[in-house]
Amino acid sequence: MVGVLSTEHVQTAAAQDVHHGRIAARDLLRLQLRLKWTLWKRSYRKNVGKIIGTSIGALYGIGGLVLLVFAFLGTTLWAGEGDLFPQILRGLGALTVLVWLLIPVLAFGVDDTLDPRAFALYPRRAAELQPGMFAAAALSLPSLFTLAAIGIGTVFELMWLVMFGQGTAWVVLGALALLPANLAAYALCLLLPRAWFAHSASRTSSRKGRELGGILGMIVMLVVIYGLSLSMQKLGDLDYSAVRDLLPQATEILAWTPFGALFAVPMDLAEGNVLTALVRALIGAASLVLVWRWWRRSIALALTSALNGDASSGAAKVSPLVPRFVRPGPFGASMGRALRYWRRDTRYLAALGVYPVVIVFFVAMGFVLPDSRPMMLGMAVFMCSMSGITLANEIGFDGPAGWVNIVADAPARANLLGRIAAMALLMTPPTIVIMAVLPLLYGWGWLVPMTVMGSVGALATGWGTSMVVGVLLPYPSSPPGTNPMKDKSASSSNAMLAMAVAMTAMVIPLLPAIGVGIWGAAVGSLALTVLAGILALAAGAVAMLVGQKIATARLDARYPDLFQKVRHHL
Repeated sequence: MVGVLSTEHVQTAAAQDVHHGRIAARDLLRLQLRLKWTLWKRSYRKNVGKIIGTSIGALYGIGGLVLLVFAFLGTTLWAGEGDLFPQILRGLGALTVLVWLLIPVLAFGVDDTLDPRAFALYPRRAAELQPGMFAAAALSLPSLFTLAAIGIGTVFELMWLVMFGQGTAWVVLGALALLPANLAAYALCLLLPRAWFAHSASRTSSRKGRELGGILGMIVMLVVIYGLSLSMQKLGDLDYSAVRDLLPQATEILAWTPFGALFAVPMDLAEGNVLTALVRALIGAASLVLVWRWWRRSIALALTSALNGDASSGAAKVSPLVPRFVRPGPFGASMGRALRYWRRDTRYLAALGVYPVVIVFFVAMGFVLPDSRPMMLGMAVFMCSMSGITLANEIGFDGPAGWVNIVADAPARANLLGRIAAMALLMTPPTIVIMAVLPLLYGWGWLVPMTVMGSVGALATGWGTSMVVGVLLPYPSSPPGTNPMKDKSASSSNAMLAMAVAMTAMVIPLLPAIGVGIWGAAVGSLALTVLAGILALAAGAVAMLVGQKIATARLDARYPDLFQKVRHHL
């Protein structure tokens, strides 16, 4: 009976020209574009942080386009000579393609909106999905701004060809190659990150490996940013004549790479270098073909790996929940669980990786700019207090798992203090060492008592503040294992309010210590600086005592209500 019905169904579908599972390539491309547009619009719903960030980014992009216009005007119409324009164009073109590749490589938190793994359940091959994904890649603000910048460059290239070309024939030849070469370079800009995203999605590494890769990527990006910031402080000492002499060599080298070859082709033709233009055109074409094929292969692997699942990381190692050096009980269980969080959860691991990078930046800035050493020392102490308020959303980080504490009737005091003890075990020893060594590096050994006691007091103040804010203003967080650069909870209004309250409440108890410390450092009084450290320790002790009492009473009375606020992850 089933066979008969199936046959009748097939015959009816054939008579009505219905083909199940088939869709025209143009219709599939249109659907993917619509999907990308819909996802892009929905990402801004109730996301004030993203709206503000996008608006600021758009303003920066418009400003960059205006600066680009003036830069090209200065090297063409206003300069009266055209020697510098081809070098700048080749360098900027290669830099543009390189940035499009480095962003997804370094910023692990950025991912492709149309992740190929999302199409795994649909009967579509990589070759069918690829054109629509490529077209959808152009639907983003960075893509549009890049296209606008290339359009501006194309207009000025045409002006340069007319004004400074070597001859009519070469000018015409360069003008004919101008638009195809620049569009091909733009296509390469879109292809490189898409291929990398698909390659990352196709890897069969464990989830923990990908999470650690995200943290390392974020740390590398911070190191690059801080390194650029430090190098900018030494711009006044640069030998600009040497830089000017190296510019032609650097742009020529980049023009022979896949990053700058396509942008250099029209300029080569206009200068009469036909062989050079042909070789670079071949380099660019080969790059496009290879990246396209790499992307297709990565999409196919991603479609397969999404169905097969991640590679197993092997047998899990079972260890006691309560650390051996702690007495078994509610406090020990809370501390042991928190230590596991800090060891396994990327939301916690990110903090352990970021703070040392920031401290190293402060130390380096003090050596680069000796006059800024007092400020850098103060900022290092401030970072210690900031690390203390890392726990300001502990209830939110528990998420749906918070029900365990409720049904087990875990004492609120042990629950809170166990989390603080875990962070104290991890953060206090390195904080003491860093804040003891940093003044010695600057030659201010007499400030060591103040910086050590001040940093420990700031940590304790942050912990006491975190306990209160965590039970008064909890908010849902992203689930465990989420890449910290993709954490959507940080952009919510509740998160911003909680952090603002935590920072304010943390600074107020430390104001007397800050005032006395500045006074003592200014007059060179050891007694005043030691007094400042003692005041900071006292403020930390009071903040811990008061915060613990308020948070315990609140958690005992309202834990089910707090759980309702955070029981769903973002």
